[in-house]
Amino acid sequence: MTQPTDPSSSRNTRYRFCNGKPVDPNEGLHPEMADDALAASLPSGIPASPQQLIDMQSHAQRPEKPERTQSLKVKEVLDRIEKLDTTADEDRQIALVLLRHLEAFHDGVVEEMEGDDTARHSQIVAWAVDADRLMRARMLLESVDLD
Repeated sequence: MTQPTDPSSSRNTRYRFCNGKPVDPNEGLHPEMADDALAASLPSGIPASPQQLIDMQSHAQRPEKPERTQSLKVKEVLDRIEKLDTTADEDRQIALVLLRHLEAFHDGVVEEMEGDDTARHSQIVAWAVDADRLMRARMLLESVDLD
């Protein structure tokens, strides 16, 4: 297959088609950009520049997180902790015991779910991420020097 060297002499042989319509590549337009109907079909809410995106985000109202109601057991534990006459180190030890308990619980759930063929992968990941967060919180709390 030979191609002519002079683009002006073979203009008709170099046409490309976009949506069934011929598009001349010599015009400097990419074939997908030549059809105005294609550009008009894009949703109008899509920003055309980084600045438009920043403007959209600064004006966007983010929904507020709903307030979580504490379970009665959690409320009871927190009330009892507030009534304790403890030192900062004792408070840290209480928090560490609670974190270790939660961390072990989350690790146990992940192990159970890994052995369960009916478990959803997204749930396994969510529990594993929570377990990792608890581990990091425990490590941070253990590293605090109260002296």
